[in-house]
Amino acid sequence: MTAPVRADVHVRLAPGITTCDYGRRLRGMPGVVGALVVVGDFDLTVRVACDDLRGTMARLRQAGARDLAAELIVRTLLG
Repeated sequence: MTAPVRADVHVRLAPGITTCDYGRRLRGMPGVVGALVVVGDFDLTVRVACDDLRGTMARLRQAGARDLAAELIVRTLLG
């Protein structure tokens, strides 16, 4: 069995979706292990650990994301 893919997925919300709305939609979503509201080009960063990154990103989009960008986590240095 292989280890799950770990990634930070940067999310820009669709018009009319608030971070609170999106946070509620993330609760219990398979693969989601945490989320941060951020300031910058994106609205949130969602930490995922999953077997199917494409499927997880599709669910994030269906939950109200307009744009997504993923960065794979290859190694943890601290924390």
